[in-house]
Amino acid sequence: MQYQTTTITHCTDVLKQETVLLEHLACAQETVRRAAFSRDWTKLDDQLVRLAEYGKEFELLEAERARIFGLLSEQGEGPAGFYALASRLDPPARKELTELYRKLKLETLKVRLANDALSSYLSEARTTVSGFLEAAFPDRKGKIYSRRGSPVHSEMRSIVLDRSL
Repeated sequence: MQYQTTTITHCTDVLKQETVLLEHLACAQETVRRAAFSRDWTKLDDQLVRLAEYGKEFELLEAERARIFGLLSEQGEGPAGFYALASRLDPPARKELTELYRKLKLETLKVRLANDALSSYLSEARTTVSGFLEAAFPDRKGKIYSRRGSPVHSEMRSIVLDRSL
């Protein structure tokens, strides 16, 4: 079944935009990794803001892609997966869309793996710092205190040491 050319062209454009955005996201994520390793907290904060913006933009593109896939499904024989939809296209359009879709999935996987690796590193670093503080200050019994002297839950998300030990 032939789909409307404009719908397929729009789908192609969205897939290209998502892939480019993922490439930008991967670069920003690498900068975050380097900033975390070098403890450049200002750069880290800036890049985290940028990553959040990329995330919002990606969500919008993903919603648009889902909408287009829905339109393509309606034009066919009911709901179907991407490759079932692509199989109904003419060969040049099918080839282009499937290549873009594979590239998008590959870029998504790369970003997810890099994110998991960074999360593991940060988790291990937090565990190490927590263990060190527990060993260095046994009288605190694993508690960390705020500037005002009130106890703070030891499983806090981030910790910055402002003293050299």
